[in-house]
Amino acid sequence: MAALIWTHKAAEQLEQVRVFIAADSPTQARRVVRLIVQKTRELRAHPRIGRMIPEVRQDQYRELLVFSYRIFYRMVSADEVHVLAVVHGRRSFDPHWLQQ
Repeated sequence: MAALIWTHKAAEQLEQVRVFIAADSPTQARRVVRLIVQKTRELRAHPRIGRMIPEVRQDQYRELLVFSYRIFYRMVSADEVHVLAVVHGRRSFDPHWLQQ
């Protein structure tokens, strides 16, 4: 089972998502954050479940889609996965999101 490591930037972005949604619905904010965390935990056993990021097309960079959010991650090795960013799907892709 691979280690799952959230970068500081990705953790901050997840908190921003929670705060943004909670302004309208604290219940929905908890639901979205909980599902994002659950989906990323699946990466420990199945790091290839996400699709390759279309804008990058490098196998080690992948994404999960949860509701309207893209969760970018990198398979560092067979034993380590880094969650790099959590961004709304309507945002234009920024390659800086993949930097640690």
